[in-house]
Formats: sequence, structure tokens, C-alpha cells
Amino acid sequence: MTRMEESLRDMLKHGRRFERLRTDEPGIFIRKIPQSKEGPAYLAVEINPIGKSGNPMNKIGVLIRNQSELDAIRTILSSERVDEMLQVIERIS
Repeated sequence: MTRMEESLRDMLKHGRRFERLRTDEPGIFIRKIPQSKEGPAYLAVEINPIGKSGNPMNKIGVLIRNQSELDAIRTILSSERVDEMLQVIERIS
């Protein structure tokens, strides 16, 4: 078992609800999601850009549970329509 796997197993077992763990990559965190009626507690990758203060820009970023979710998000973000929508939002905001 790798050191990272060992650390993440410990977080899943002993971490606080919604605990956020920083990684070496800015803007990428590990988040513990607590048990719910639908299923057990799990870990997710949280994508949350870092602001000028060095802290995450949002209270909760984009949570990704598995590779298929990541692939779907990559596809969505590569769509030109996302750029168009954001340009319009920025103009009217």
C-alpha cells in the first residue's frame, strides 16, 4: 500500500465530516463526504481554484467521485458553448 493510499484510508475512516485535505497541486483537494441514507462515506477530488489570499475561491468546489465523472466534466468544459455562456454572463453582471 502506498503512503498516499494509507493516508486517504485513514482520512476516510477517521476524518471529520466534509473535511478538506490540501494536495501538492494548487486548486486540487480531497474532500470527505459523510455517510448518507443512500450510501457510505466516501472521498472525492475537489477542484476549487486558489485566490490571491492562497485560500480556495469557493466554499465548495466541483466534486468528482470517479473517472467517468472526470471524463464527463472534461467533455463539458471543452465545449465552446461554456465559453459563450460565461462571456454573456460577464457582460450582464
